[in-house]
Amino acid sequence: MAELPQGAAAVPEDVQSNVLLTTVDWIYNTGRTFSLWPMTFGLACCAIEFIVAGTARYDLSRFGMEVIRPSPRQCDLLLVSGTVTKKMVVPIVRLYNQMAEPRYVVSMGACATGGGPFKEGYNVVSGIDKFLPVDVYVPGCPPTPEALLNGFITLQQKIKKQSVRTVPWYRKDYTGEVPIPALGPDIFGTAPDDMKRVREINLQRTMAARATGAISIADLQHAGANEVVVIRNSGTAQELTGWRLQSGAGGQAYSFPAGFVLMPDAELRVHSGPGVGALAANEQMWSNQPVWRDEGDTATLLDANGNTVATFSY
Repeated sequence: MAELPQGAAAVPEDVQSNVLLTTVDWIYNTGRTFSLWPMTFGLACCAIEFIVAGTARYDLSRFGMEVIRPSPRQCDLLLVSGTVTKKMVVPIVRLYNQMAEPRYVVSMGACATGGGPFKEGYNVVSGIDKFLPVDVYVPGCPPTPEALLNGFITLQQKIKKQSVRTVPWYRKDYTGEVPIPALGPDIFGTAPDDMKRVREINLQRTMAARATGAISIADLQHAGANEVVVIRNSGTAQELTGWRLQSGAGGQAYSFPAGFVLMPDAELRVHSGPGVGALAANEQMWSNQPVWRDEGDTATLLDANGNTVATFSY
């Protein structure tokens, strides 16, 4: 029998092949990831690409999304595919509110995302994300079925990072109901607090997606005269503008370049010391001088507001 961690219960040998150990989050997220039911819903030419994505050549069944239901009460994925007019945004929001949590929104194409070529039209809204919390944007005019499948895979990856302990829709004080806009001469100005409410819901859902993953300092390595700090991002994409990496005993700080984004499941290596060679795309140069003094030094990662995000001692 393999050596067990301290405090772990032993599994009898005769049933070891029948026992699988995993987490509640893995079971919860895997079940939801491969059972997304989209709504039978389309607005314009992007909907044709959605239909094509369900044909034998692209086969949505591979992702567990072939059960496309006509009722919002049986759906958990709203695919906004096409031009959203001021008249149509009202029933779209109403359909979204009738969907049960957890529910997700994919904005498909330039029209749904920002108005597309009709952005200056008097009757077209400049993006569905002003009225609904959007989880994934699929660019294109119209996007190809391959692009839509990539959007679905991106949504699945987002779902896998959520945790049943932190998702907002199981909390008593949470309501994901979005205010229904009032059709009028200027739909954006009818209720100023409504758009603020949409942003609040979107922020709650975004933070839930980050709950099971975050940026951390994974390691601090010494390879001769080359010192390397390894930073990993197990959450969603994070812009590091204004963030700093600080040496405890060394008293030095490295500021990340403006606009630098650390993508999900990516690794960043920050080098220092006289032995630094050529840098790859996922590497940054701190200093040609040694930064880390001796054992017991602490690396601290600070966000743009000066809050401590992660620490690492070696």
